[in-house]
Amino acid sequence: MSSEEINLNPFSPEVIASPWDFFAQLRECAPVYALPNNAYYLISRYEDVKTIAMDTETYSSNLVSVMLSTNTENARGEQPEILNLSGGDGQIAKATDVLAIADPPQHTRQRRVANRAFTMRRVAKMEQRIHSLCVELLADIERLDFDWIQSFAAPLPLIIIMELIGFPLADRDKLKRWSDASVALLSGINSTEELMQYGQEINQLIAYLAEHYDRAFDSPSDNLLGDLIAESKLDDQQFGRDEIVSMLVQLLTAGNETTASLVGSGMLMMCEDQQLQSELRQNPEKISAFVEEVLRLESPFHGHFRLVKSDHVLHGIELKAGDRLMLMWSSTGRDADQFDNPLMVKLDRKKPKSHFAFGYGIHHCIGAALSRAEARIAFETVLASSKNISLQSRQQARYTPSLFIRSLTELTIIIKK
Repeated sequence: MSSEEINLNPFSPEVIASPWDFFAQLRECAPVYALPNNAYYLISRYEDVKTIAMDTETYSSNLVSVMLSTNTENARGEQPEILNLSGGDGQIAKATDVLAIADPPQHTRQRRVANRAFTMRRVAKMEQRIHSLCVELLADIERLDFDWIQSFAAPLPLIIIMELIGFPLADRDKLKRWSDASVALLSGINSTEELMQYGQEINQLIAYLAEHYDRAFDSPSDNLLGDLIAESKLDDQQFGRDEIVSMLVQLLTAGNETTASLVGSGMLMMCEDQQLQSELRQNPEKISAFVEEVLRLESPFHGHFRLVKSDHVLHGIELKAGDRLMLMWSSTGRDADQFDNPLMVKLDRKKPKSHFAFGYGIHHCIGAALSRAEARIAFETVLASSKNISLQSRQQARYTPSLFIRSLTELTIIIKK
């Protein structure tokens, strides 16, 4: 079977909701697969993704060049529309490439400063707050059956990242809306009108972040924003407002989306496998290993983009400078050449963190430790405070329609205390 003979449509609602058979076909038959609309190639095998992620000379992470209009109505082979996110005159702040979407040496300088601010010490200090917030969210739930996503999985990481950065919780609803728009922009199935709407929402987010940066600049507080400002002033290669604002966009949106997805997917897996749930109740020390298996099997981000910088051939496919790739983190987690019994949840894997759910190489997610801590504490808390958790109905487990993320929008569960 060649790329042309793949018998599943990546834009179909069924594949978007459950892409695993499609990814398996890609790994077996078309490891470098051109989407039907020629938007970009999907790279699906573990070793290929690992190699490309490490090769920053051949592949760029610059995101401005890969923000595309690739809606289902344009799935007939036409060249996709390019959306320029570089900003323009008159903006309160200009979007710029940072961290996950920057290349060395710019990335190296940014990461050095961000690492000083986003320390393990700060994450460790947050653990008690994460636990108390989990208890609060569960206490606020009055029904035995409720939507786990809206009541718990979504608000938990958003509140934590807002407190960590230093934003008032009164702004939670609009920050959630803006964060969702930032992720939706990359779904790959947007109409032109939706792209424009999401772009407007992101501009509002950038203006909000720039305003908070300006307020904090002269007297930085003891929070992540204050640390970034203070460290940027101390750095030999100081960078300024636009870069820090763009960093905050990533930290807010990716940190929020990743953990919400992780906590949602983990709950679904526990509800569908009562034996697994029982094992975790009896052995809470295994919850950390469970978190890694959720990440491996249900990666919050299907993948991230790369831009080809020079002509070369990969698995017989001629890639040209300017071609776009998506490194499929979610496919690699189920690659049988890398993982023994890849479709099984195994709590005793020798290398439980060898998945790519948080990326790989220099762009490994800076908030990975915080996301892991939030998920672990969330599962510990809900299991310790209940006797059983089950699904009200499997049909009520709904996913965000996206080629970019794997995230539940609804999951109605029943908790027996």
